[in-house]
Amino acid sequence: MRKVFLFLPIWLMLMAGCTPDKDQFQHGLDSILEDVQNQEKDIADIDNQLKDLEKKEQALFSKTVELNIEDREALENNVMRLRTLLDEREDLLDDEDKAILAAQEASEQLRDLPQSETEKGTQAAADLKAALEKRYDLHHQVAVTYRELLEKQREVYDLLIDENVKRVQLEESVAEVNEQRGKLTDTIRVFNQSTQEVNSALEETQKTEE
Repeated sequence: MRKVFLFLPIWLMLMAGCTPDKDQFQHGLDSILEDVQNQEKDIADIDNQLKDLEKKEQALFSKTVELNIEDREALENNVMRLRTLLDEREDLLDDEDKAILAAQEASEQLRDLPQSETEKGTQAAADLKAALEKRYDLHHQVAVTYRELLEKQREVYDLLIDENVKRVQLEESVAEVNEQRGKLTDTIRVFNQSTQEVNSALEETQKTEE
């Protein structure tokens, strides 16, 4: 399951904020939201790279488990490639953590936003700030769950070339991977729901003068 990063289309957000009579509050809000969304675009690119690596790794894993013990050299070569792909995913996850931190820091500018001229505007900004904070907390949970999945997959790869491993051990380890993948899917689903909550809060900030 893909993570959802982008908010409202940036052109829509800025078109709503480009009127000459916009107050300082709205101009400041639009500027902060643009900064946040620019960081989100970088994160979405990383997520796409992760998905591509996952597909390559899964295809190679499927081929590897079909090899016989007599194919020792091919087995070891495939496991080496699997580990390399896994390491590349881990590096991308580190990059994603840095990008999400940059987006979070951009969103924290909401604390210094000028006071709105309306109670509706003040409440909308507060709701957006709370929704963003919740969302970034949930992304941290996604990252932790993903890293736990990587470790379980690494254990499976180690077992594939263990000459003393029993089939039941390998099957149990693979089952743990599948269970962890299910947890990741659930965590991403909750994260994506929080993105929709941010979208709703964002829409409200553009209605403050209606």
